[in-house]
Amino acid sequence: MLQQTQVSRVVPKYGKFLETFPTLHHIARAGPKRVTEAWSGLGYYARARNLHALASVVTNRGRNTEGTLPPDAESLKTLPGVGAYTAGAVSSFAYERRAELVDTNVARVLQRVFAPKVVIKSGAGQKRLWSIARAILPRTGKATWTHNQALMELGALVCTARVARCAGCPVRSVCATGNASGTR
Repeated sequence: MLQQTQVSRVVPKYGKFLETFPTLHHIARAGPKRVTEAWSGLGYYARARNLHALASVVTNRGRNTEGTLPPDAESLKTLPGVGAYTAGAVSSFAYERRAELVDTNVARVLQRVFAPKVVIKSGAGQKRLWSIARAILPRTGKATWTHNQALMELGALVCTARVARCAGCPVRSVCATGNASGTR
């Protein structure tokens, strides 16, 4: 629900949605129209349709009440509506697996710290940033969870799009951008 939607719009819907659909089995057993109606007001309705399709796949069209998401990012990416970021996030945060993730904030941090000349929005730039994200992962899944959360928070709170607060940045000593300017 939080993908491209503000927290303030999600909070009133989240609890009610989980009451209506406490498990993937419940989502799969409901019709796609019912899931989309419960999603109303959040926009990007393809997410609701993809969630229903994913639940249908994982629970064998609602027949399997024990249906769960696979733990590894590669398997997750085969499910409807699951891209590289979501697969990495679920694998890392839900299963404490060693999986990289690159959202807008993480891309900005990685670009500024390791590859200031990379164009974030280019295909080659995205490939490079995902490669960097993979290369700097800790060795264990439990540490990866903390690492990924820290990168997301660093981009959201310190190394922001509008203001790079380099003076208070915990990675300034190794940052290619912060060290290049000396004042950022």
